[in-house]
Amino acid sequence: MDKKTADTTPEPPSGQPLGPSAPAPPPLRVVILGNGTKPEVHTEADALARAVSGTPSLELIGVDLSADSRLADLPADVAVVLGGDGTVLHTARRMEDRPTPVLGVNLGRLGFLADLTPGDFCGRCPDLAARQYTVENLMTLECTLTPRQGPTRTFRGLNDAVMRAAPIFHLVEIGLSIDGESVMTYRGDGLIIATPVGSTAHSLSAGGPILPPNAHMFVVTPLCPHTLTQRPLVDSAHKVYEATPLGDGISTMLVIDGQVQVPLRCGDRVTLRRGRTPFPMVRLPGHSFYRTLRAKLGWGALPRPDLSTQGAPFGDPGL
Repeated sequence: MDKKTADTTPEPPSGQPLGPSAPAPPPLRVVILGNGTKPEVHTEADALARAVSGTPSLELIGVDLSADSRLADLPADVAVVLGGDGTVLHTARRMEDRPTPVLGVNLGRLGFLADLTPGDFCGRCPDLAARQYTVENLMTLECTLTPRQGPTRTFRGLNDAVMRAAPIFHLVEIGLSIDGESVMTYRGDGLIIATPVGSTAHSLSAGGPILPPNAHMFVVTPLCPHTLTQRPLVDSAHKVYEATPLGDGISTMLVIDGQVQVPLRCGDRVTLRRGRTPFPMVRLPGHSFYRTLRAKLGWGALPRPDLSTQGAPFGDPGL
């Protein structure tokens, strides 16, 4: 909900003394996180830290640019994550089931999750200080790997779980069931099961549909299917999805959010369900899902002219 509240206290009758004023809210506690292996992150983190420290009602409690520190139960109200979408995904995994609301500041390329520039963030610090923001709880996924041999492992993800061919690359066969009912056997380069947030990532590039972030659905998208009848599928996030690689001797890999990779063998079971804990993202005033799609995907924009043909014999559009 919006953090801004309206003052509806009636004025006292004329001649009566004013009552005690309400105590000021405590400063909003902010921590800055990022991928410190990139030199530009340190420079931008310093600039963001100065902006936070220089804004009344904001309190900078720390800057953590390490790659492996535990981020569950941070003593902060907002975590500013500096980097690209991959940094946000990595941060979400490190926060485990006790995340802090995240505001993404983009130093990458596309930036669906981290959609503010560093300059935009510095200009919006007063909005944070006034608590003029909302928190959007994004659906996560829980992926459980039950191998034929070895211990069961569970992974937390925000975007997707992908089962794909691994070296030596061959066509893979993956059987899918939903809530115990067999759906089909996919044959191709692999299979993506994505959350609504992940529908604009790997699944989109493979031809999958775009889902709004508040949808409670999963997208099942085949990778380069062997037959054109194998099309993307959208179904409820309240169901349980189970995928199994078929065929001995075919190398298959399980990839979570493009970052965690686990080899699979024939008969291993990969079970996906909706995560128990959503991932909170901070949205400042003016944020819009469709505005983001227009800005990032260029919806409605005219094609750019091919400057390489200007001046060439056949570059005249009148020919």
